[in-house]
Amino acid sequence: MDKKEILEKNKKKNRNSLDEREQRIYNSSFGVGAIVVGILCLVFSVYKAVRMYTFYEYVTIITAYLCTTFLYQYKNIRKPVYLIAGIGTGLAAVVCAVMYFWVHWV
Repeated sequence: MDKKEILEKNKKKNRNSLDEREQRIYNSSFGVGAIVVGILCLVFSVYKAVRMYTFYEYVTIITAYLCTTFLYQYKNIRKPVYLIAGIGTGLAAVVCAVMYFWVHWV
Protein backbone atom coordinates (compact mmCIF):
# COMPACT_ATOMS: atom_id res chain seq x y z
CA MET A 1 0.00 0.00 0.00
CA ASP A 2 1.45 3.36 -0.97
CA LYS A 3 1.18 6.67 0.83
CA LYS A 4 -1.72 7.93 -1.26
CA GLU A 5 -3.83 4.83 -0.54
CA ILE A 6 -3.16 5.09 3.19
CA LEU A 7 -4.17 8.76 3.24
CA GLU A 8 -7.32 8.07 1.23
CA LYS A 9 -8.28 5.18 3.52
CA ASN A 10 -7.70 7.33 6.60
CA LYS A 11 -9.73 10.18 5.11
CA LYS A 12 -12.69 7.86 4.45
CA LYS A 13 -12.45 6.44 7.95
CA ASN A 14 -12.36 9.88 9.61
CA ARG A 15 -14.82 11.66 7.33
CA ASN A 16 -17.00 12.85 10.21
CA SER A 17 -14.15 13.78 12.55
CA LEU A 18 -12.52 17.20 12.63
CA ASP A 19 -8.99 17.88 11.47
CA GLU A 20 -6.59 19.95 13.63
CA ARG A 21 -7.62 23.28 12.14
CA GLU A 22 -11.31 22.53 12.55
CA GLN A 23 -10.75 21.40 16.15
CA ARG A 24 -8.89 24.64 16.97
CA ILE A 25 -11.68 26.73 15.44
CA TYR A 26 -14.31 24.65 17.22
CA ASN A 27 -12.57 25.09 20.57
CA SER A 28 -11.93 28.82 20.16
CA SER A 29 -15.58 29.38 19.22
CA PHE A 30 -16.51 28.57 22.81
CA GLY A 31 -14.18 31.32 24.00
CA VAL A 32 -15.75 33.83 21.63
CA GLY A 33 -19.21 32.76 22.76
CA ALA A 34 -18.19 33.19 26.40
CA ILE A 35 -16.99 36.72 25.68
CA VAL A 36 -20.36 37.60 24.15
CA VAL A 37 -22.21 36.10 27.12
CA GLY A 38 -19.95 38.03 29.50
CA ILE A 39 -20.55 41.31 27.70
CA LEU A 40 -24.32 40.77 27.67
CA CYS A 41 -24.34 39.91 31.38
CA LEU A 42 -22.29 43.03 32.09
CA VAL A 43 -24.64 45.25 30.05
CA PHE A 44 -27.74 43.82 31.75
CA SER A 45 -26.10 44.06 35.19
CA VAL A 46 -25.19 47.71 34.69
CA TYR A 47 -28.70 48.46 33.44
CA LYS A 48 -30.30 46.78 36.46
CA ALA A 49 -27.86 48.47 38.86
CA VAL A 50 -28.67 51.91 37.39
CA ARG A 51 -32.38 51.15 37.78
CA MET A 52 -31.71 50.14 41.42
CA TYR A 53 -32.57 46.46 40.89
CA THR A 54 -30.53 43.47 42.00
CA PHE A 55 -28.47 41.70 39.37
CA TYR A 56 -27.35 38.56 41.19
CA GLU A 57 -28.50 36.27 38.38
CA TYR A 58 -26.02 37.72 35.90
CA VAL A 59 -23.13 37.57 38.36
CA THR A 60 -24.09 33.96 39.10
CA ILE A 61 -23.92 33.07 35.40
CA ILE A 62 -20.50 34.66 34.93
CA THR A 63 -18.95 33.27 38.10
CA ALA A 64 -20.31 29.78 37.43
CA TYR A 65 -18.83 29.91 33.93
CA LEU A 66 -15.48 31.08 35.29
CA CYS A 67 -15.55 28.40 37.99
CA THR A 68 -16.05 25.58 35.50
CA THR A 69 -13.40 27.03 33.20
CA PHE A 70 -10.82 27.34 35.97
CA LEU A 71 -11.54 23.87 37.36
CA TYR A 72 -11.28 22.33 33.88
CA GLN A 73 -7.95 24.10 33.38
CA TYR A 74 -6.76 22.83 36.75
CA LYS A 75 -7.82 19.28 35.86
CA ASN A 76 -5.74 19.37 32.68
CA ILE A 77 -2.82 21.65 33.57
CA ARG A 78 -2.52 21.06 37.35
CA LYS A 79 -1.46 24.59 38.28
CA PRO A 80 -2.69 25.50 41.79
CA VAL A 81 -3.67 29.01 40.69
CA TYR A 82 -6.49 27.51 38.60
CA LEU A 83 -7.75 25.50 41.58
CA ILE A 84 -7.74 28.58 43.82
CA ALA A 85 -9.51 30.66 41.15
CA GLY A 86 -12.03 27.85 40.57
CA ILE A 87 -12.85 27.54 44.25
CA GLY A 88 -13.13 31.31 44.65
CA THR A 89 -15.40 31.82 41.67
CA GLY A 90 -17.41 28.74 42.67
CA LEU A 91 -18.04 30.20 46.11
CA ALA A 92 -19.00 33.51 44.52
CA ALA A 93 -21.45 31.71 42.22
CA VAL A 94 -23.07 29.90 45.16
CA VAL A 95 -23.30 33.10 47.24
CA CYS A 96 -24.84 35.05 44.34
CA ALA A 97 -27.34 32.27 43.62
CA VAL A 98 -28.36 32.15 47.27
CA MET A 99 -28.71 35.94 47.34
CA TYR A 100 -30.82 35.85 44.18
CA PHE A 101 -33.25 33.33 45.67
CA TRP A 102 -33.19 35.09 49.02
CA VAL A 103 -34.23 38.40 47.46
CA HIS A 104 -36.91 36.91 45.22
CA TRP A 105 -38.46 34.36 47.61
CA VAL A 106 -38.30 36.13 50.95
